[in-house]
Amino acid sequence: MMDITTQSLSHAKLPGCSTSVAAFHSKASLLAHNSITFQSPKNFFAQLQGVRIKAKKERGPGAVYSSGAERTLTEVAERWLLVPVGDGDSSHIGFKVKMPDAFEIASSEVTVGRLPDKADMVIPVATVSALHARIQNKGGNLVVTDLDSTNGTFIDKKRLPPGASVSVPPGSRITFGDTHLAMFLVSKLATVEAAIKPEESQDKAEIDGPPESNETTS
Repeated sequence: MMDITTQSLSHAKLPGCSTSVAAFHSKASLLAHNSITFQSPKNFFAQLQGVRIKAKKERGPGAVYSSGAERTLTEVAERWLLVPVGDGDSSHIGFKVKMPDAFEIASSEVTVGRLPDKADMVIPVATVSALHARIQNKGGNLVVTDLDSTNGTFIDKKRLPPGASVSVPPGSRITFGDTHLAMFLVSKLATVEAAIKPEESQDKAEIDGPPESNETTS
């Protein structure tokens, strides 16, 4: 974590055209690097939360929190992992589409969709609706609700009626509108300490098809 974040910061470039400015920037970058290296982990994560999340995604599944990310997660005692298991075929889209990352559900409720301004768990695939579904962590159960999506939300091969909620057990597959690019295997993670803030949490993971849809959404 520390190595990736530091590398990202040390390669940040600022506009400059003179040799003296470049030299000054080089020294400043070195000082910033040293400063970050010797900060306590708590301060480091608190000040650079955005960079932390980016670096974490490069190494493994990123934790997904609701939009109120600063709240204390007192009600969340268990976490869930959604791992993409589609075949990655994007021929029905018409252009190459990258497979989504794995997602760790680290909040009591998150929304799923295509657009970052509408959803917490973002799947940038055209067949996924802008606001597609809601995932809730309720009493140790993962509950999924379809939010009237265009191409549907499937639990294994069963499509949820719009607005319907269902508890999803580990080992199930959730598909958000696209069996090729947005199908995820559900796993339950180890219990984590309650009453901690998102930036202070640590990963303690023990990782215990519906019809194809070619309709893109607007």
